[in-house]
Amino acid sequence: MQWAAVAAVLLVAAVADGADLAHRQQAVNRLLYRIYSPIPSKFGDLKSLSSSFDPRAHTSHCNDGGNAVNHLMDEYEAGRLLEQHHWFSLFNTRQREEALMLVDVLLNCEDFDTFVGNAAFFREHMNEGEFVYALYVAVTHSDVMQDVVLPPLYEVTPHMFTNSEVIDKAYAAKMTQTPGDFKMTSTGSKKNKEQRVAYFGEDIGMNSHHVHWHMDFPFWRHGDEIDRKGELFFWAHHQLTVRFDAERLSNYLPLVDELYWDRPIKEGICSQHKLQVWRRVPHTS
Repeated sequence: MQWAAVAAVLLVAAVADGADLAHRQQAVNRLLYRIYSPIPSKFGDLKSLSSSFDPRAHTSHCNDGGNAVNHLMDEYEAGRLLEQHHWFSLFNTRQREEALMLVDVLLNCEDFDTFVGNAAFFREHMNEGEFVYALYVAVTHSDVMQDVVLPPLYEVTPHMFTNSEVIDKAYAAKMTQTPGDFKMTSTGSKKNKEQRVAYFGEDIGMNSHHVHWHMDFPFWRHGDEIDRKGELFFWAHHQLTVRFDAERLSNYLPLVDELYWDRPIKEGICSQHKLQVWRRVPHTS
């Protein structure tokens, strides 16, 4: 009888935990739904939180006493945050600082209700790119969101992983209500030998993995927060460049030359991506 009672208690706990995980998973999925549009009214609880939740009123549920929340709210109320529908770059110092402000807010939430309330509020009041980056990093590292599976970024921001031709065709199909399958071609002119390995550089799965790796081990975290930070960075990127060299040799191309900051880069990147704000990604050379 004792064993039966213990088993029953464990079963109830497992079911409750499963239901809690499903609820947290659903909330994250809905927060990332059509990120460039407001939270739809069909997501009743999230929609209500986005307008009624007061981040300053829940500082007692923050590990840092609300310091991160108050700092971000000060920036928001002073109008110093990047507006919505504007491009976001992690390598823009100010934009990165704003995204990390939200990361700090979410990582300091003691419980799920505070986490999702802050996330819903700032989703409607912060730049979309900053929000997406902050949410992905926070869910990846937060104990509150343990076991939640993040959707791959190419499902949330497909314009960052496919070329503009595919995106334009998808928009046209949506406007005409004509379903279709659109194949992305990464190869350009045959006159450019570097296009022989375009399939590698434009590979959606590889690029998605690379982005998520940098969220697991972000460059802006201090060395005492990530064990063997430099070693991990070197190992991951060494594996990537070695594989690229192997692909180049297989396509009768020389190995990648060393990078010199004081010399011109012979082979630049002519990006065919289009930002969600209807601007093309700048070319680099």
